[in-house]
Amino acid sequence: MNNWASLGLALLLGSWTLETHGGSLKLLGSFKVPHAGFTEVVEDHHSNNPKDKFHLFISSFNPIPLTTDYVYEVAHIGSHLGNVAGIKPKVATTTVTWPNEVNEVPESVFHKNMLTVSGGFLVPLKTHGMIELLDYSSEPPKGPYRITDEATDSKWFYHRVMWLDMNGDGRLDAVTCRAEKPVVFGGPKGQLIWFENPGGSNALKHTWKSHVLDNGADVYFDIVKLPTPQGKKDCIITAGFFSKSLNIYWTTDSKGRWNDKSKVKRRVIDNHIKAVFDVKATDLDHDGKLDLLVTSNDAHDASMYIFEIPSDFRTGAFKKHVIATKFASRTGGVGKGAPGSPLVFYPQVKKTNVKPWILLSGDDDGRAHLLKPRSEAHGDFKYSMEDVLDVGSGTVGKIAAKDVDGDGYSEVFIPGYNQGLVHVYTTKV
Repeated sequence: MNNWASLGLALLLGSWTLETHGGSLKLLGSFKVPHAGFTEVVEDHHSNNPKDKFHLFISSFNPIPLTTDYVYEVAHIGSHLGNVAGIKPKVATTTVTWPNEVNEVPESVFHKNMLTVSGGFLVPLKTHGMIELLDYSSEPPKGPYRITDEATDSKWFYHRVMWLDMNGDGRLDAVTCRAEKPVVFGGPKGQLIWFENPGGSNALKHTWKSHVLDNGADVYFDIVKLPTPQGKKDCIITAGFFSKSLNIYWTTDSKGRWNDKSKVKRRVIDNHIKAVFDVKATDLDHDGKLDLLVTSNDAHDASMYIFEIPSDFRTGAFKKHVIATKFASRTGGVGKGAPGSPLVFYPQVKKTNVKPWILLSGDDDGRAHLLKPRSEAHGDFKYSMEDVLDVGSGTVGKIAAKDVDGDGYSEVFIPGYNQGLVHVYTTKV
């Protein structure tokens, strides 16, 4: 959703203005998508033509109860950049209530082009969450194939799916966080959970068995391998929006399995940065070591942070840097907040021997922000920040970036929710 904390609750659309800026990104054009909330570019693993290799998916959700929500697809997006205004997305599915992130499934899971759509939110009559699989090898995509159980999971909503072999059977399983928040009685709840891949023909015919790892994690997370003196370990890092806690999980099982909960450990990295919105593990200062890029979300004063990961994440100190601050919703109202999810990318996709750039969805501050490192020095986390899009009092959703036409430069896709537009940029200026 508008990344998520506010699109569902800000039901009254505010007025908006559109400003686009020159400089580091060049606007190629905009095309219509009603209620554009999330964008994601997924790869066709069986295509060799650069302009046919990628597909753009856009999640669209309407806060009015009983309305239909959509996931749209622009197949072969790289072949459409010459006439962006003429792009007419096709409906990929209407079966997911309040679709959130679209996530690519690793090719090794099904050996074909598959993606997940996560759904549900705390909006009246749209709380029924689910995770569905779509086969985008053809147009329109085949499916959906639901892996969550409709009866037992209907109160939960889901936002992101990632993949990891959790029980050591050689098959990647679906890992996610889920949340619920009763409208009247009771407080919010969250769970870190995984769904067991049954393998074979059953994987697309039946729901998958669920395994709850812990309570508290609720919306966004990342999975990464981190070094320890005893070797690398798989870790799950969770951004707790309701729990207001940034946590890291790992397993002490000698074979790296997560199916024995007594061996799953948790450590709090930070619980003093308000509602933790999103987290990405990536090398931000080009020193060969991963860092955590983290956003908090607040109506009045929120920030973006970098945490340096210590040599042993289990015991060492995570050094925190504030890289941008004073984010706030441009208008008042229940559920308003800023900023949203960050995106780390390289403007020239093959020039990775430098620090990457950061694109940040401003969420209800109505902007898309571009942050560029001020120097190439290791350990220097200072950035310049410019606005590449300003939609006024509207909401900017989740941004995607990829070189979709093979020219060596990243294309950027920014959804304007209230506008009903997706803006397309290139870093080739």
